[in-house]
Amino acid sequence: MGFHIPKSMEKAQVTPCIKNPESCGLIRAEEIGGVSILGDGDPSTPQSPPSIAAETEENIPTTSTKPPHCKSQTTMLRETLAQSPLHATHATASPPEIHTKSTVVKHALTYDPSVVPPPPPHIEGKLFTNHIPTAVEIRDIKQYVSTINKKLSDYDTQIANLEATLLDLQKKRNDLQQVGQAHEALISPVRRLPTEILQMIFEWCLPTNRNAVMHASEAPVLLGRVCAEWRRISLSTPQLWASLHIVPPNVNFAKPVSSTSRFQRKRELIEMWLSRSGDCPLNISFVWFASDSDDEVKLCGSLMEVLVPMCGRWKVLDFQAPLKMFKPFVGLTVEDVPLLEGLSLMDNRTSVDPEAIDSWPESLLFAERSPRLRTFNLTFFSGGIRLPSILWSQLTTLYLESNIAFFFLDSQEMLSVLEQCSSLVGCTLKFPLSHTATLPRYEKLDLPVTLPKLETLCLDGDQHLHNTFHMCNTLMNLRTPRLRRLEILGRSGRPEGSVAPEPLSAIRQLLQMSRCPLETLNVESMAILPDEFIACLRLVPTLVELVVHNWAVKLHSLPLDDEHHQATATATAVDSTPQDGAEAPENVILKALTVPSKPANQVPEDAPEAVLTAAENLSLLDAELPTLSSDPLQDSPTASTSTLSPDDGPLCPKLERFDFMLCDASQDLLCDFVASRWMASSEGVARVKFVKCNFTSFEEEGPKKRLQQLRQEGLDAFVTYQVSMNEELNPSPWMGLDAAP
Repeated sequence: MGFHIPKSMEKAQVTPCIKNPESCGLIRAEEIGGVSILGDGDPSTPQSPPSIAAETEENIPTTSTKPPHCKSQTTMLRETLAQSPLHATHATASPPEIHTKSTVVKHALTYDPSVVPPPPPHIEGKLFTNHIPTAVEIRDIKQYVSTINKKLSDYDTQIANLEATLLDLQKKRNDLQQVGQAHEALISPVRRLPTEILQMIFEWCLPTNRNAVMHASEAPVLLGRVCAEWRRISLSTPQLWASLHIVPPNVNFAKPVSSTSRFQRKRELIEMWLSRSGDCPLNISFVWFASDSDDEVKLCGSLMEVLVPMCGRWKVLDFQAPLKMFKPFVGLTVEDVPLLEGLSLMDNRTSVDPEAIDSWPESLLFAERSPRLRTFNLTFFSGGIRLPSILWSQLTTLYLESNIAFFFLDSQEMLSVLEQCSSLVGCTLKFPLSHTATLPRYEKLDLPVTLPKLETLCLDGDQHLHNTFHMCNTLMNLRTPRLRRLEILGRSGRPEGSVAPEPLSAIRQLLQMSRCPLETLNVESMAILPDEFIACLRLVPTLVELVVHNWAVKLHSLPLDDEHHQATATATAVDSTPQDGAEAPENVILKALTVPSKPANQVPEDAPEAVLTAAENLSLLDAELPTLSSDPLQDSPTASTSTLSPDDGPLCPKLERFDFMLCDASQDLLCDFVASRWMASSEGVARVKFVKCNFTSFEEEGPKKRLQQLRQEGLDAFVTYQVSMNEELNPSPWMGLDAAP
């Protein structure tokens, strides 16, 4: 229902619409019944843009002093609106179909009267309105603005003078500072340091995680560019030049002559660099990311040749290049490299038959049975290669990675080699993909291997590719009494008819048999059954850091009746959700990790940590673990493994770092867990220091406030949630508006 417009106004001329009323000082004040009023002009039609402004409510008169025949069309419209139901007060009942909208916009200027001259009194009240000034008012406004501009000019002059004075003072200060610093430099303690001390400091300037590079931004080149004395000292310190990272120049196939000259200059630089190293053992790294054509092999070979005369000083070699590049090393034997302690080789170019496993190349025979070899890293992407006959018993670090055929015929041979590695401290095994090569199928092995000194173990492999190198065969057969860090990485999944056990069960067997003082547990993309997971955590009371990343897998709570049920039921549960009424598995884990406010048994504050030897951990865990059968996987966890009784004590009392993808877990339970660990009310329970979680749900207000309070108290917490797609900080214009314009 609208309102009536007099016939005398039906043919009134419509005022042209203004696209940008704000540029003319107009503001939207009132819009009634689809008709906008602009100043004292004529009413616009309902099709006019809604941005046409109207006068403020206080400037709209309710009566007119002009005779009826002299009234303007706008005045007549105002009187009509005043008499219509649209102008009724809020106390008057309006018809249901009539809706009014009135917005009063008021602005006021605030200023210091002692600085700003008073404006014309008849103008001040009309600021920020749609008032159109008269000729007299325009004249007064221009005179007033002229006075304002004159004062502005005076202030600009004063500011310019002050800025000139400030610049002059800054120049005088800089001159004094330069002279003072030049004199202070003469009495610097560095000038009085003996040469031997400076040489030690220079050595500490070298990179610690890689070899030195040929660049002026880093030591040792940078040190020689400070002053003549430092250059003399750096050139006379062989230790500064005993490490070198070599990156050959690019090959220009269009201009072979230019490539040859560039490689020749690089060769001369390498010779000059290494000539300064004296008799120091050498750490050399070489990286070639291009192809292995004959021309490239020849050019890179010219650089490799520089290293051959110095082979007696090789200590650590790190090569990332195709095997063809090592032709200059043909003929070197173990006697030629008496100082060799580390060899790392990455080959991502050599094409090898995936069905064949090649023998160790002749160019690298010097690594066989090297008497001081401690580190052996081998990464082979495009084929298989047999390992050399090295002295396994003296290795401390072993890294093996292959995408196609592994370095052993089967898992049994691999375990036999690992059994010889009695000195191993760190071991990383990244198993191949079975669909790229013909590998034997998975068969359960019973070949216990004890690695008495192993502290770090990392296994990486696709859990759904069940070949002989499935990680479960390795986990279930290793005994690692000193293990402190365990990482299980790779993609999850279980093909139909799989006979291999879940990696989590294999982890549990490893922990049960090893009784190790584990401090860090990192598992990735694994179907984590709460009871089994909590049983694993119960075995490692020394755990300090827990990391669980399931990029495409949710946690599921399933019963584990036997090995067959576990192997088949889990496969169907990976992409499912908990049944109605069942508690989310993440919540079960959070509850188990939450420290009770008043634990029944408290660990004495001065109790020693069980982190030393296997014997000490054995005595600690014997009281907690049930007797195992010959097949630990037959001992399915019961409710007691996940339900903490008062006698069990807090789960993972040393936990300080928690990184967990919680998906659909309860945010309140997370806060309860963090708060219980942050307050650390129980003796013997460490205070949590770092929390990182990922939720697939939206952030809740209550947990948000609780986490904010914990952050204010000093907790390092990083939590992410699902975000609505339309909640953009800078939405695109193509998205349109969310409300009426």
